Order: sequence, then structure tokens, then C-alpha cells
Amino acid sequence: MLEGIIKFIFPSKCIFCGTLLDINAELDICARCYSRIPFINGKGIKDRRQGYDIKYCDGVFCVCNYSGIVKDSIIKYKFLNKASYYRTFAKLLSYKLKEMTNCRNFDIIVSVPLYKNKERVRGYNQSLLVSKALSKEIGVPHYSGLLVKIKNTESQSLLGKKERYTNIKDAFATSDRDKVKDKSILLVDDILTTGSTISECCKVLKESGAKKVFAAVIATGRQSV
Repeated sequence: MLEGIIKFIFPSKCIFCGTLLDINAELDICARCYSRIPFINGKGIKDRRQGYDIKYCDGVFCVCNYSGIVKDSIIKYKFLNKASYYRTFAKLLSYKLKEMTNCRNFDIIVSVPLYKNKERVRGYNQSLLVSKALSKEIGVPHYSGLLVKIKNTESQSLLGKKERYTNIKDAFATSDRDKVKDKSILLVDDILTTGSTISECCKVLKESGAKKVFAAVIATGRQSV
């Protein structure tokens, strides 16, 4: 009821084009823009021969390609203070996960962390917002702060594949090994490019005792999935 009242006072708009939406709209995306989303078909990314460095990851669930209106919206979400987009991205991820797997197989959800200074400057961790909302959508507990970034790295987007691996190496740690041990974990991030960041996070979680680690991302920067 409260959500309905809020929508009545502050009508939802499409995150892509700004069109006012019906009060009963489940997604903040209009029909026209939804038809333009470059969705990815298939059952996820598991094979390193697809060009990703994900050897420590047991599989990646990805909603769409990082192009067109999706690319524009993620840039706005990360860098132009459009934090409210997290709700829509979380719903899209939840649809993908429910379509492809049994969410009860996951024990906990964590997000790829930002270094504390970078998060302070940006004002929020975009992956954390999505992972918390996704937790509610699929009914899996979220453990904020379980995975932490302990090294201030260069932006991965500015580096080549080999440089990305070196840059991110030893940048993460777990804060509580007991909460990781023997767990099946879903790791949430916004974009998958080479996979270096996700793989390093998965490596750290497995070294702390995780049984399985899967990743869920909004988009991939590669077109060949």
C-alpha cells in the first residue's frame, strides 16, 4: 500500500527515456525501451574459451550486453548519481536467475566491494545497492561487508587484460571466514569485461572456504556470449 501511495505521488519513469509509467508497472522501463534491451540468451558463462578470465568462478549469470541504452544507463547509474536505477537492475537480475537456476541453491549473496575512499567520493557502491535489492527479490540472505577491498587500485576500465589481472591481484579479503566456509555464494557486480575482478573475488572467497561461488552481473562488455 505504501509503495502504491509513493508511486501515485511520485510517478515512476522509464530509466532509459524518462517516459511516465503506469502506477502498476513492475519495472521502471517502458515497453518501447524494453524491446530495445540487448538481452543475452543461454544458460550463463562457464567456459573460459569464451574469452573470460573466470577460472575461480563456477559460472556467471548475465542479463544483457553492455551496449546501446543499457550502456548509457549503467554509466549514469555509476557516475551521474542515478542511484535509484538499482531497483530496476536488481529486478532484471532476479528474472534472469529465476529463469536459469534454483535460487535456493545459494546460501548467501555478497557484492564486489569498492575501496572505502572511492565509495565515499561516489556516495554509494553500485554493486552493493543491487545485491541488497536482489537479496529481497530472490529470498537469499545478504552479507554486507563480508568481502572487502583492501587495496586502492586503478580503474579496471583504463587497463588492458594483463594489466587488469596485476592491478586487482591481492586487492580483496574476507572479514569473517566462518560465514564463508562451506557456503554456496552469489557474487554481484555491475559489468563483466575480462572477468579479472570477479575471478579474484571468487578466489578469495574459495580460499576462505566457500564451496561454490557464482556471479551475477547486469551486463557484459563482450558481444560474443
